[in-house]
Amino acid sequence: MGMIGCMLTLGSCEKQIFEEPFSNLSPAAAFDTPERIAKAATGMYDQLQNANYFGGRVLIYADIRGIDAGVPAYFTDIPKFTSLQSTNTQVNDAWKGAYRTIYEANNFLKNLDANPGKVSDEQSAHYTAEAKFIRSLCYFYLVNLWAQPYKFTAGASHPGVPLILTVADDPFAASNQVPRNTVAEVYNQMEADLLDAEQKLAYPTADAHTFSDVARASKGAAQGLLMRLYLYKGDYQKALDYANKLITSGKYALNTEPETAFRTFTTNESIFSVAQNGADNPNTNFSLGQHYSPTNRADIAISADYVNLMSATDKRRTQLTTTYAPRPGTFWTTKYTGVTDWVPVVRYSEVLLTKAEALANLSTTVDANAVALVNEVRARSAATPVAPLTKQALIDAILLERRIELAFEGQGELDFLRTGRGIPAHATVNALAYGSDFVVLPIPKYETDQNPNLEQNHSY
Repeated sequence: MGMIGCMLTLGSCEKQIFEEPFSNLSPAAAFDTPERIAKAATGMYDQLQNANYFGGRVLIYADIRGIDAGVPAYFTDIPKFTSLQSTNTQVNDAWKGAYRTIYEANNFLKNLDANPGKVSDEQSAHYTAEAKFIRSLCYFYLVNLWAQPYKFTAGASHPGVPLILTVADDPFAASNQVPRNTVAEVYNQMEADLLDAEQKLAYPTADAHTFSDVARASKGAAQGLLMRLYLYKGDYQKALDYANKLITSGKYALNTEPETAFRTFTTNESIFSVAQNGADNPNTNFSLGQHYSPTNRADIAISADYVNLMSATDKRRTQLTTTYAPRPGTFWTTKYTGVTDWVPVVRYSEVLLTKAEALANLSTTVDANAVALVNEVRARSAATPVAPLTKQALIDAILLERRIELAFEGQGELDFLRTGRGIPAHATVNALAYGSDFVVLPIPKYETDQNPNLEQNHSY
């Protein structure tokens, strides 16, 4: 099956983000000592940096199909919806990048299992949890960008994406021509993997987070992704439970200033991010800082409507947006400024807003704790407190706060779809109703050509 079936290299022997690279080795040799297994585990994170996926591009695709990042020409028809084709190179490369990273995690699990006793049982369990977290993270964006949202059908029975959980001995076998799993099946697998990871991983131990506390999977990272998974399912009680686990852990907190998490990547607000450094990053054509910064590639300007959601004194406006004289008349985000900026996946402010949204939906009235949580996030940015008078007004205020606080962090389109809303008209794009065929990306044509069992999304 195209890219899914033909992953043949041991990517863990590639350039590393934590250590110097080591020579290409056979799988048996790469897993014959604890030191080599540690490097192979590091290789999963190196592949998570895939320039076409979690090097930053997958966040961009979710946001330019929202309403706050304009319609950047560099990304061709992706933000235009109805003119997008299944032959689009950027969409195809993102699909390949996702399954390439999934392959790396599956390959690591296969070889770790084939070499028992080389590391302790505790260390083996930890590595297994890291692989499952990485695989789940990749699937989360695959199923939410290439399939309709969880609540689109009863029991999420509509087509999702193929679940690939093993590495085939013969990648060209007919058995590799797999169909799409349902959205429910993909969510169930992510949930099982993340629950397992939660049990086997630990929270950061130091008061101040270190590189590995944020750049490698932790108990908090697994709980953060579970929290988001349950929110997207509409399981507000479990979303609340997992937000509370993170809050009561005592390991995470809001920074004093909203810009800090985007300048110092290992703060206590940062629960999980994909790390970058000067020697190992998506490069000048792929990184978040290159696409968003007006002083670099400047591919993505942000909308004035987004900026005007904030008062003139809101710190998210004064610290995290800017104008740039050589490019007059446009606004830019300053969340990302350079090629080595880390890719934020889960931050603590999302935890607070998820708890607020869960409480608001579970209550029959205006939940005072939910209001307090929204205002905690707003107070950090010196924004005026909200005081909604109805349950729906509170939910609307929370969704608006998510739009402001989590902008350009990969939730733009997804927040509309998971809440049953269509995409509003913006810039040159007409409104798309909830359920429109075009709010999901096409399965790459090269995949459906090679695999007759792979169903294309409607209208592509």
